[in-house]
This record gives sequence, C-alpha cells and structure tokens, in this order.
Amino acid sequence: MSYTSHLSDVLKVMKNNKREFCEKVIVLAVAEVQPLVPVLSGNLRRSIVGEVMPANKGVYIGVTPNAKYGIFIEKGTSKITAQPYLEPGVTNAIPKIINVAEDLYSRLGRG
Repeated sequence: MSYTSHLSDVLKVMKNNKREFCEKVIVLAVAEVQPLVPVLSGNLRRSIVGEVMPANKGVYIGVTPNAKYGIFIEKGTSKITAQPYLEPGVTNAIPKIINVAEDLYSRLGRG
C-alpha cells in the first residue's frame, strides 16, 4: 500500500472556503455589536459594517463615515465616558465564530 498525500487538495479547499468563513464572521460580529450600541437616533447602529480584507486575510468590523463619531462613543473623550460596543460585541461573537469555523472545516473532511 502506497502513501498518497492530499495536502494540496485540502489546502485548495481551505483557501476557497476562507472567503465564506470571513463573510460568516462579519455577519456574526455585526449581529453581536449592534445591540450594544447606545442608541440615540439609531444612526450609529445602522452604520456598523464589516468588510473582508484583501486576499481574505481577515475582516474589518467598524462604522461607516455616516457615523464618524463612533470612535468617540467606543473610546470616550475628555468630556464623555466611553460606552464600548465594538470590542465587547466582537468578543461576544467569538464562541459562535469558533462554531462556524469548526462546522465549515469539518465539511472539508467529508468533502
């Protein structure tokens, strides 16, 4: 019996699934972040977005230019107390992201 390596096939499938994983991470993270936004008008909540980084290297979760003040809410200023929503929201999403990764990559084994 001879040994046959399937490493290149596995790496190809993983690379192809990286985009899908990143998109799912965005959906989960945005869903966890939005409820934590201190709402006055709802503009900041609607401005929470995600984007897949070039070459599917990761994701960016943040706010659109419609809510440039989002960083001041997150981090606070000398005049207002911080009301974090991005960092705790993404942290809350981590267990769900792990489940998505496990599910996605377990499908690779069933190919």
